[in-house]
Amino acid sequence: MTDTLSVRIPEEDLIEIEKISKLEHKNKSNTLREILSSGIKEKKLEISIKKFVKKEITVTKAAEMAEIPLTTFMDLLSEKKISFHYTFNYILRCTQNDR
Repeated sequence: MTDTLSVRIPEEDLIEIEKISKLEHKNKSNTLREILSSGIKEKKLEISIKKFVKKEITVTKAAEMAEIPLTTFMDLLSEKKISFHYTFNYILRCTQNDR
């Protein structure tokens, strides 16, 4: 399902959208849809990391919320130097269940 949405976009963002559109040889609508999709994924990941750090959700639930594999989520936490608040055995069980 698609829907039309009217949004006010700052001029500087419109200029950037036009630049990206020209670089990729795409129209502004398609470019904006791709940017929006990427932004949604990024925001979901950001929220899931925040909730995990605050211990509001488990690492498994955080990965599900971000819609990425558990091992990928754990790798991202490691890259961001976010410590796990789990034992090694718990992590091992989770990764085995993810396969």
